[in-house]
Amino acid sequence: MTRKFLKKTIFYMILFIGLFANAQDVPVKGIVTSVDGQTVPGVNITVDGTNKSTTTDFDGKFVIDASKNDVLTFTFLGYITQKVNVSNNTFFTITLKEELSQLQEVIVVGYGSQKKVNLTGSVSSISAKEIENRPITQASQALSGLASGVTVQQGSGRPGNDGASIRLRGIGTFSGAGNDPLVLIDGLASSLNDVDPNNIKSVSILKDAASASIYGTRAANGVILIETKRGKKGMLTVGYNTYVGFQKVTALPDFVDSATYATLRNEANSNMGGSPSYTAAEIEKFRNQSDPDNYPNVPHLKNLLTSGSGLQMSHNFSFTGGDEKNTFLFSLGYLDQDGVVAENNYKRYNFQLNFDSQVKRNLKLTTNLSGYSANTDEPRHYEGDMTNMISFAVRQGPIFAAKKSDGTYGYQDNYSPQAWLDSESFTNRKNKLFLGGTELAWDFMKNFTLSGKVGYRYTNYRDKEFVSDFRFDANKYLGPNSLRVSSGFDNTLTLQSLLKYAVNINKNSINVLAGFSQEEFYSEYVSGYRDNFPNNLLYELNAGSPSNMQNSGSAGEWGLRSYFGRINYSYNDRYLLEVNGRYDGTSRFPKDGRWGFFPSVSAGWKISEENFLKDVGWIQNLKFRASWGQLGNQNIGNYPYQNVLSLGQNYTFGGNLASGAATTSLSNANITWETTAVTDLGIDATLFGGRLGVVLDYFDKKTSDILTEITVSKVLGLEPPTVNGGSVRNTGFEILLNYQDKIGAVNFGISPNFSYTNNRVTSIGNGLNQDINRGLFVGHSVNSTYGYVADGLFVDANDVATYPTQPYAAEPGFVRYKDISGPNGVPDGKVDNTYDRKVIGSYFPKYAFGANLQVDYKGFDVSVLLQGLAGFNRQIGSYQAFAFYNGGQVQQWQADNRWTEENPNPNAEYIKLTSLSGGSGTILPSTFWDRNASFLRIKNVQLGYNFPKSLLDALKIQKLRLYVTGQNLFTFNSFYEGWDPEMSQSTGNSSPFYPITSVYSLGLNLNF
Repeated sequence: MTRKFLKKTIFYMILFIGLFANAQDVPVKGIVTSVDGQTVPGVNITVDGTNKSTTTDFDGKFVIDASKNDVLTFTFLGYITQKVNVSNNTFFTITLKEELSQLQEVIVVGYGSQKKVNLTGSVSSISAKEIENRPITQASQALSGLASGVTVQQGSGRPGNDGASIRLRGIGTFSGAGNDPLVLIDGLASSLNDVDPNNIKSVSILKDAASASIYGTRAANGVILIETKRGKKGMLTVGYNTYVGFQKVTALPDFVDSATYATLRNEANSNMGGSPSYTAAEIEKFRNQSDPDNYPNVPHLKNLLTSGSGLQMSHNFSFTGGDEKNTFLFSLGYLDQDGVVAENNYKRYNFQLNFDSQVKRNLKLTTNLSGYSANTDEPRHYEGDMTNMISFAVRQGPIFAAKKSDGTYGYQDNYSPQAWLDSESFTNRKNKLFLGGTELAWDFMKNFTLSGKVGYRYTNYRDKEFVSDFRFDANKYLGPNSLRVSSGFDNTLTLQSLLKYAVNINKNSINVLAGFSQEEFYSEYVSGYRDNFPNNLLYELNAGSPSNMQNSGSAGEWGLRSYFGRINYSYNDRYLLEVNGRYDGTSRFPKDGRWGFFPSVSAGWKISEENFLKDVGWIQNLKFRASWGQLGNQNIGNYPYQNVLSLGQNYTFGGNLASGAATTSLSNANITWETTAVTDLGIDATLFGGRLGVVLDYFDKKTSDILTEITVSKVLGLEPPTVNGGSVRNTGFEILLNYQDKIGAVNFGISPNFSYTNNRVTSIGNGLNQDINRGLFVGHSVNSTYGYVADGLFVDANDVATYPTQPYAAEPGFVRYKDISGPNGVPDGKVDNTYDRKVIGSYFPKYAFGANLQVDYKGFDVSVLLQGLAGFNRQIGSYQAFAFYNGGQVQQWQADNRWTEENPNPNAEYIKLTSLSGGSGTILPSTFWDRNASFLRIKNVQLGYNFPKSLLDALKIQKLRLYVTGQNLFTFNSFYEGWDPEMSQSTGNSSPFYPITSVYSLGLNLNF
């Protein structure tokens, strides 16, 4: 043996021993969590290049044998796959990040679910993560700014009644059938505000006919599907989410003080050729407040809207768990919301119980039970509710006292906000809801599933309105006191059966759905009234005088029976086809026309799967979609085809008053549902490694057979019947982008969306081109504004004399209306309401947009939600828009920007000061008063911190997160100063409202 050979032998032996030592396996332990610190059970861990694998247990822990040269791979659905080198480590803490690509996302659709990548219809989805921890009191508020094609307007912050109106792709009808989308909660028809936002798992918005036609006669305005959270197998997890915050109004008008008011009142009198109302000495008393009882300075609206605490708090407990066969979620919630007005409060207690049981290998039971009990308290005044009280506080000038030193009250006519807050008048409402459904699914043979479902929805209410009598002072008394009590209930029974078939044959994938559904609805109510109670502390009906007692009551019912089906076909995961159909029969129509068929067809081409694009690295998914279908709207009343007798038609018989019934309106036996046909073209794309998602849609939505009244002679003596004669068309496009990425340890995302909807009336019926009273004009939007075109203000008397004659007694400083046309189609030197008015705006926004921005870094996270509407005009109530209207107030912007003889600016923002009333010609509807209501709102800002895992382990909890958030923080707009453009209120004298509120809150998420 040579020395050279010996050296080689020793070298290889040492190498072998080293390799053997390095290859020895040792137990490697660890724990897997998500970014928010929660443990993740069921994560698959493998040793690369071997068949060794394991999964994390219920606590996210794992143990696996590996050597220091091995590589561990961690995979879990919805999360980014992660690899780590074992090296000399024996314990790992792995944090999985959510997968940026959304190709595997599953979307809830009608009677089932589909992968988002395989959808051929237009569906927007919103996850629980996008709405959680926001201080929203009604679920409808949660949709603002998050989805394209959805117009959300929250018109009020009124506790218990602060939900938002939702429109999908415009306004489809101008009849009483309405424009609200169909809402289903876990498959049962209900209201969007019936579900606690804390319990929402996902929201799917079906916008085109291809996705919504499976719901037939109720889907014309789109469909919103709510899926609630469910239990997960594992140890019992207890969650507690809470926040506490306060509200304040988003916008508050700035009214002048009493001294300025008196000064301007004198100016207005002078402008009208009258004498001053106040002397200099009296104005000085207003200014120095030496006699506040007789010369007060009271900001009535501000005092009223800050009289309540505005405190708002929410508590939600959830319990989830289960084993291999049974899982459950039980949730209890409590909301307590004090209004910005005193004595105004809303309390709601709600529960959710979801239970899933794998009864047998091929038999699954799913149960959903939910409900709430709510109580609302509000103040009121002698002639109206709280919103009327707020409206008349706008009118009440600072020159009227609140409560005087002697205990009496100042007042204007019958109004004094402070007096009515101090009175015993009140409104109390109690509402209860139960919504329950259970479904049994049976896989009775390979590829086939048969399910049956029964659902029940029950609501009841009891309203109590007591109006006390009241003495303002020795000269003013209002009475008698009175009480009205009303109560009612409604219930809906749903029966449903589904048969599903799914099979994959080579490159062909086929899914078939056939179903039957039946719904029965019944409602009734009663109401009673009495007055002249012995005092203001007894407010039960029996305590009132029977001399003027009143009562009423009624009931109604309808039924709907449906057969429906769907076929989904996919070839080679590349060419997609879907066909839907629903055959509906409803009791709302006569027997001969009771049934209708609503079909749809859609197709998709995943062009990114073609060979010429499959290897393009920056394209992960590119799909073209096209669809067409028909939808219906059956919400036209219960018995429109029948000649109904109206009760209460009393008459004199033999000198005595007798009760009677009579037909007061003609019926139409040929009436049918309104039909909406929708064409949709779309593109879905996922690009740049899943970082960018793009959804583009163009739609054409035509509604025909809209119900409208026939014009008849008054000689008929009856209300005319309604016929199917109108039509409306909505066209537009939508864009939704979603970009997510990371820079080092910083993860960020932005999801902007934009929608454009061109709404126009294409037919009113009866051969008419316009119906001014209803705001309907062929070629223009539903709810259009009709009026004069303003040309600034008159400068002087010569301007009035030389300008075209106005339709009112014009004066310098008043609005100048343009002469647009005349009998011969050209301006004729005379402005009148026949030839010189036109459509000057629309109440419905053309544009809706929003953006959600999110950033997180080492436990800290920040999110910002923007929301906006544009392309619409509005005018506010008369007391809000006009100074000194019927003795009303003056706002600072009116005073600062008014026309005066010293500064006769024809472009002044406000007219000269005078007394105004409903007959004042200068305030006729015109472009001068119609304001651009477009706005961009910082809807929500949230800053949170997730406490680290090391601390959570020490405290033996799973998750602890603190956050601060602000809702409705700031609004960019050019609307009337001091008024929120989104707030709902009517024009004219009676314009009750409740302001939208901002909410600032501190919250906590805790999981055990």
